[in-house]
Amino acid sequence: MLVPIVWMIKLNDPLKPLKRWADRQRRRDAFLHNDRKPRMSPEAARRDHQDMLRFMALNALGGAVIGVVVGAALIALDVGNLQSLIRRASNPVLPIILVVVPFASLLGAAAAASAILTLPYERKFRDEDVHDPKAD
Repeated sequence: MLVPIVWMIKLNDPLKPLKRWADRQRRRDAFLHNDRKPRMSPEAARRDHQDMLRFMALNALGGAVIGVVVGAALIALDVGNLQSLIRRASNPVLPIILVVVPFASLLGAAAAASAILTLPYERKFRDEDVHDPKAD
């Protein structure tokens, strides 16, 4: 009879929500204030920032080039009689710009967005020696 009463006391621990809250706070603080990453000097941070901007700009430029190629292919392949409409226009430069520029900006922006998602910043400072307590 004594054993089930002890189990009931353990199951109905009044401090359990408070302990869970404190554990969540500890995990949140550990996540937000990660001091395991190395400190960077201002020059190293500036160089890293320039490298990331160069990475994003090259991806955006590549996407814009692909957009120009797609727009030119639409005109060259005469999709929807686009080439014949441009030939009959009084000013053919404006319709070409109106076809090519949206493709270039759309694909350039998509490539820049994918570059932001794949920035190598986190890989540079990954913590390899972190011990996972759930693995035990």
